[in-house]
Amino acid sequence: MWSVRRASLRDKPALAALCRAAVGPDDYLLEYLDQLILHAVTFVALDDDRLVGCTTYHDLPDGSAWLSAARTHPEFQRKGVARALIRAVESLAQRSGRTALRLWTEVTNEAAIATFQATGFREVARFGRRTARAAATEPPKLEPFSANEDLWSSVDASPILKASNGYVGLDYGFVRMDRGMVHRLANLGRIVGWAENGMILAPRVDLPAADVLEVEPLFGDVGAILQAAQAVARANEKEVVETFLPDDPTVLATARSLGYAPGTWGREAILCEKSLAPSSVVRRKRKTYAEIHAGKRTGYRALAVLARGGQGRTGPHEDRWNP
Repeated sequence: MWSVRRASLRDKPALAALCRAAVGPDDYLLEYLDQLILHAVTFVALDDDRLVGCTTYHDLPDGSAWLSAARTHPEFQRKGVARALIRAVESLAQRSGRTALRLWTEVTNEAAIATFQATGFREVARFGRRTARAAATEPPKLEPFSANEDLWSSVDASPILKASNGYVGLDYGFVRMDRGMVHRLANLGRIVGWAENGMILAPRVDLPAADVLEVEPLFGDVGAILQAAQAVARANEKEVVETFLPDDPTVLATARSLGYAPGTWGREAILCEKSLAPSSVVRRKRKTYAEIHAGKRTGYRALAVLARGGQGRTGPHEDRWNP
């Protein structure tokens, strides 16, 4: 019923109008439309030539994909627009070899929850987004953790991650912290901490004021980590700390005692996931020029063309890939 295609910069005015109609003039997506169009895959749903819905896709480093920035015009809600967009995102994720598709929504958004459940998503965790001001205290000396079994053991046994079912916020999405993911992030220097406390710590350079430090506690004393993040933020001239914390009463109470308050969005977020079957698309492998040349011959003459240093070689260019 609805046609779906990828957005371009020509769609920016219509996307802005959609955001204002669906959320209001303070929709945070209005500041990121250029980024979503140019640096992510943003799909739009059309009713003839009228843009009535949108959503954004990007890959996550654990082999999954993330669906975000979903908007549907109020006049077209509950008419299958969101389902058409989800199908387009799911198809792209499968073609890209992704193993799962994830998204999150507010617990109060009953319409969105119903749509996601109807399209095969299931709830896997709940989080609360919390923010706090930086604090002028002495920060601990943070060091990157080495990618080894000691680190994995700390993460695997972490009560913080057990409360979030093993998921953690990362790069505009949530990833599953299995052994491979832990080692990958450690090798990139993204897991830092001190003593028995570990976290993912990253500045948010995408924001207009670039004054936010994002912290995701992994293991150790969650109160010590959150308090340290406020000091690290101040030391790095950041004004605000943001984090997604597991929806655990003890964790949230600890954050509240340190001045962390619910953000304007993500106060109670449901993380949903849908497993994806392997794509049936057969990728065509282009032959090298040497293989094409060898295909014109048979038997030993063909092998000679392909043999490195063989008498039948026709020049080094024959090993180039055929574009």
